[in-house]
Amino acid sequence: MLQAHGHVFHQRGPERRGAWPAMADGPRANILVYTAAAFLTALVTYLLVVGDRVIKPLVIAILAWHLINGMVTALANISERIRIRGKALPRSIRFVVALGVVMALLYWMVKVMVGNMGEVMAKAPVYEQNLRNAANLLNGWLGLEELNNEQPLFEVGRLTAMVRGLARQVTGMLGSGGTVAVFVLFLLLEQHMFNRKISVLFPNAEREARVRRILQQIGTEIQSYLWMKTLMGLLVTGLSYMVMKAVGVDLAEFWALLIFALSYIPYIGSWLGVVFPTALALVQFETLTPFLITAGLLAIIQFTCGSILEPRIMGKGLNISPLIMLLSLSIWGALWGILGMFLAVPLTVVMMIVCSHFEATRPLAILLSADGTVRT
Repeated sequence: MLQAHGHVFHQRGPERRGAWPAMADGPRANILVYTAAAFLTALVTYLLVVGDRVIKPLVIAILAWHLINGMVTALANISERIRIRGKALPRSIRFVVALGVVMALLYWMVKVMVGNMGEVMAKAPVYEQNLRNAANLLNGWLGLEELNNEQPLFEVGRLTAMVRGLARQVTGMLGSGGTVAVFVLFLLLEQHMFNRKISVLFPNAEREARVRRILQQIGTEIQSYLWMKTLMGLLVTGLSYMVMKAVGVDLAEFWALLIFALSYIPYIGSWLGVVFPTALALVQFETLTPFLITAGLLAIIQFTCGSILEPRIMGKGLNISPLIMLLSLSIWGALWGILGMFLAVPLTVVMMIVCSHFEATRPLAILLSADGTVRT
């Protein structure tokens, strides 16, 4: 207590002028934290939309970098078992082999996409007539009038515009592919300096150890996911390609490439890989038998590999809630289109891992998980 001029004043301890009252510290602090989090979320979303031309190639490059490092690790394990003159393959040779495989796959993908554009234009009249026959057969069953043979189902100008639009998309992919390749190259050149940079950025030993645990867990999870999805995608693609070739479906290479790419999209992608080639089989052949065979066998392949084989191979997997996965597909698809749907799983994995290592954001990681269990 303080006494002056006969008055007694009670001192409030270390309270300073302008400080929050003690009873209001908790609620007002929470309001500030929530406001800052909402502002940061809005800012990040804005940057993701506005800066997508730079951020998207960088994210793809990071995933490709993880995939290449995963291939290098796999080659290291193989070379340890199969030695040449008692020596394992040097790391530089393993990197060259991994880069060669990736470049060969990219070259094949571009060649298939570009080569099939002219074939689509050339066979459009055949597809139109077969589709007309199927429509007239259906109309006959329903008791409706047949379609007028003089009226085209496909407008040549519209079809040409569609093919030109596809060509522009391929050109855009090639352009972004060059940017991705540059990012991947610099990531590979600088990755040996990452450990030193982390030590300099985080001089505190405890913080450095936490950052290294987070990065190691992210790298392990992403590499395992990409590696297993790639192997399962190759298996599904190979089996689907053999089915389409046996039935005689046109553009089998293109559809196989599409099935492989769509295998990275959970839930939706595998069944889209059935719909597109099946739809072509419907308009390509004059009878329904090839259509039914293609649809049935592709559906069996997708169900067996996606619902039986993949869960057993990947085990518990990434432990992400299916509901959160669907929301992630919707959100990233709205932000970045089809590419966002490809990246939805890795980005959600990174978010869950980072949130699980901090006490304030750990509840968010629990909500993202499938069973409430998160690893730190």
